[in-house]
Amino acid sequence: MNETDTRGRLSAAAVVLTGLAVLGGSLRADEAVVAVIPQPVAVQAVGKPFVVAEETVLIAAGAARAEAEKLAAALAPAMGFALPIVEGDEPAGGSICLRLRDEHAAELGEEGYRLTATVEGILIEAAEPAGLFYGIQTLRQLLPAEIFAKEPVADVAWAVPGVEITDRPRFGWRGLLVDPARHFLPKFQLLDFIDLMAVHKFNRLQLHLTDDQGWRIEIRKYPGLTDRGAWRDETLIGHLRDHPHEFDGRTYGGYYTQNDIREIVQYAAERHITIVPEIEMPGHARAAISAYPHLGVFPEEQKGLRPWTRWGISEDIFAPREETIAFLQDVLLEVMELFPGTFIHIGGDEAVKAQWERSDEVQEMIRELGLADEAELQSWFVTRMDRFLAEHGRRLIGWDEILEGGLAPGAAVMSWRGEAGGITAAQAGHDVVMAPTSHTYLDYYQGPPTEEPLAIGGLITLEHIYGYEPVPAVLTEDEARHVLGAQAQLWSEYIPNYGHMQYMAFPRAAAMAEVTWSPPAGRDLGDFLDRLRRHLERLDALEVNYRPLDP
Repeated sequence: MNETDTRGRLSAAAVVLTGLAVLGGSLRADEAVVAVIPQPVAVQAVGKPFVVAEETVLIAAGAARAEAEKLAAALAPAMGFALPIVEGDEPAGGSICLRLRDEHAAELGEEGYRLTATVEGILIEAAEPAGLFYGIQTLRQLLPAEIFAKEPVADVAWAVPGVEITDRPRFGWRGLLVDPARHFLPKFQLLDFIDLMAVHKFNRLQLHLTDDQGWRIEIRKYPGLTDRGAWRDETLIGHLRDHPHEFDGRTYGGYYTQNDIREIVQYAAERHITIVPEIEMPGHARAAISAYPHLGVFPEEQKGLRPWTRWGISEDIFAPREETIAFLQDVLLEVMELFPGTFIHIGGDEAVKAQWERSDEVQEMIRELGLADEAELQSWFVTRMDRFLAEHGRRLIGWDEILEGGLAPGAAVMSWRGEAGGITAAQAGHDVVMAPTSHTYLDYYQGPPTEEPLAIGGLITLEHIYGYEPVPAVLTEDEARHVLGAQAQLWSEYIPNYGHMQYMAFPRAAAMAEVTWSPPAGRDLGDFLDRLRRHLERLDALEVNYRPLDP
């Protein structure tokens, strides 16, 4: 199903509210700016603010009650008190009411909401719980920035401007990628990052779980994948281009147990974020082959292989024999048990085929299958996985190299080498997620390399991301419907820890959130930067190690 939602868009609007009475005083004009990120579709001032106090109650019923519980939990740490929840779906004076209504589906879709705040109270309406959740995120941003603090804050009037907001996302895929394969991200930090994603209304988190440098997910049928494949003997110091190479000499690794994964998936689902697991194949396979050499093209030569200790692309590639396919399908069976989302990412990128070219066995296989070359062999390999996933009710997605040699009928493409692959796929009727290096790689430098932490290279500024348009102009309206959305990538070769990851992600991820949520009409960099300066106060309260804005 096409997840892109381009129907029923409302015109973008922003509003500055001034002269609002609060507790007998008044809000300063700069305190009353509706500085929500991502920008809502439509905002209208409706009068005086509502002040959340200890007497305020939450009203919700049915599926809305779970969202009300999340709101109460989000507000309690900073306010120092928890709002009680009362059963019902009709607003009352001095309340915050969360209400689900089927009749809103046509206008708001599955993720849209309407928020009305007046001096009497607040009403958030939606067709689905996800819409209520996103309305809650907007409500949090309408409150003073201190609401994001983790401990009680004194002497703050918890005032919400009098405003009516109607909002829905432009795209159904609003994603970020995290790469624990190169540098492992402990579970508690990954959960914290999921919270930051929720604040920005992202709804897809791709986990790059396997690569040459490490295998990060427990597979019970094949314990060697983590016993051996999750640990490398040392790690490169400095940049790959530097010579001679230096290494730290310390064993490095880690992995998520299946119980960890279940907890992560559930935690994300409660925040309406779907985890998309990525299991790399046929390339980026050295860690797996280190654990099970028979999966490699030259098993005898690959005995004693260890996960790679440097960055870049290893030539070690899965052998496309039936034994290997059975192994990987066993892995995917366990992955599907853990991740209930529709899409399973199989990588497919940067598959160096030198070993296939040198192998008499593989060359004979190409001839027997009647294939033209190694590219068609990879297509055959991907098609086998596509059919397997389809048989289990899932869909395959891979990087744009899976187009080479012909694309499996049900596969979706994540276009990273520019937009050409995405355009080709969409024109052929395949769903696409735009993720080009030109605009979405958050591991690139944010400023002059001499003034920034070590990065892989390139330059992608906050302003550059904000100017990105995920739907290429060459696509027709029908073809454009295949653009599910866009995703920004945090490859971790040069991101060794969570603090560094936050620095590389924010505030650029805030720009990406707006690109994928808000309508393109009326997008204005100056307005975004004004709102972002207020938003950074929220990140301060959340103790995020973001990169400061340029002067």
